[in-house]
Amino acid sequence: MSNNQTAFRVSAVLFQEGEWWSAQCLEYDIAAQAKTLSALRYELQRVLTSHVCVALDLGREPFEGLDPAPQRFWEMFEGANMRIESEDLPFRIPHPAAFPPVSAKLKIAEQNGSLCMAH
Repeated sequence: MSNNQTAFRVSAVLFQEGEWWSAQCLEYDIAAQAKTLSALRYELQRVLTSHVCVALDLGREPFEGLDPAPQRFWEMFEGANMRIESEDLPFRIPHPAAFPPVSAKLKIAEQNGSLCMAH
């Protein structure tokens, strides 16, 4: 990993599948799942932080080699009108001087007034 650390911006669409909430990152095919929306935000932070920590341990760039999410999640994100304000708050990462900051732009997918379901 380079010494000149770049902040990573991640967009994620959040949606409900039955009783579970899911978050799908767009730029990298990374997902998280939880029973509640607040727990989902924590799980997404945990998954992203884990990717950064493992990359540092392996001497790689964070998210190296991960493909973008499938197109349907990009479309869900573009169609989502409900945004969760968090892009100015970077995810907390252990030993922040050693890690590039990761922040997220989160949107909740809706369709016709009800939460959008992934197929």
